[in-house]
Amino acid sequence: MTRVTSEPTDATSLDEAIRRAADILAAASYTVVLAGAGISKESGIPTFRGDGGLWTIHGEPPLNQFETFSADPRRWWERRLDDPDPNGFAASIDQASPNAGHTALVELERMKVVRHVISQNVDDLHRRAGQQSLTEIHGNRHWLRCMTCGSRWPKAEFIVDPLALPPMCAQPGCDGVVKSDTVMFGEPIPVEALFRSSEETRLADCFMTIGTSAVVYPAAQYPVEAVRRGLPLIEVNPEVTPLTDVATAIIRAPSGVALPALVDALRARREGNGTGSW
Repeated sequence: MTRVTSEPTDATSLDEAIRRAADILAAASYTVVLAGAGISKESGIPTFRGDGGLWTIHGEPPLNQFETFSADPRRWWERRLDDPDPNGFAASIDQASPNAGHTALVELERMKVVRHVISQNVDDLHRRAGQQSLTEIHGNRHWLRCMTCGSRWPKAEFIVDPLALPPMCAQPGCDGVVKSDTVMFGEPIPVEALFRSSEETRLADCFMTIGTSAVVYPAAQYPVEAVRRGLPLIEVNPEVTPLTDVATAIIRAPSGVALPALVDALRARREGNGTGSW
């Protein structure tokens, strides 16, 4: 299969890469997407790594976050309530809105081109944009989760009493401790998220990565598994990644440029055949 790439400054190559990716998507029936921090960066949310990243500026958080929480959840909650946003990350999320990449990805779902999105982001922007088939593999900072039964609640619907910490599960018969839904360093990813991601990858006949460095596991394993099965891989990223060498089509553009262009290209195909389908 011919590999097509593009450079951000080369309009001809970019158009060719868009057409090639659209051809691949049109021929597929079950495309699964892995979305990373790059798509959120376009909404003004800083990444963790790299130039200007939160961890570059403030230093990486301790790798034993979950161990610390588990040892003394009350103390963790006291610190969280005392200083809920030490690095300004929450404020950047709360002020952000879904961008053109998010809305185009939702449109690709409505067109039944994209069947599922595995998101590495915790900012809730995919859900707010309208994505329906979604796994947030690293959790969602707007939600809370019981450590025992796995029940989840929006923060706005769960009252945390500062005089009764840590908060406990609201499900009858469960006495589990409640924590933020965001997966901490050292914390196992919830089995439900892993199972859903694996199952969707198994169903896929095409895979697309968007704005991900493809170095954080286990999320990065899903496109690798798809390639090992011989599936076409579309990479949407302004930067080179470890997946670049195995990608079938590479769109060197941000998602806010690439995804709306893919929507337009796929619509043109549908209109061109006059049947409303591929």
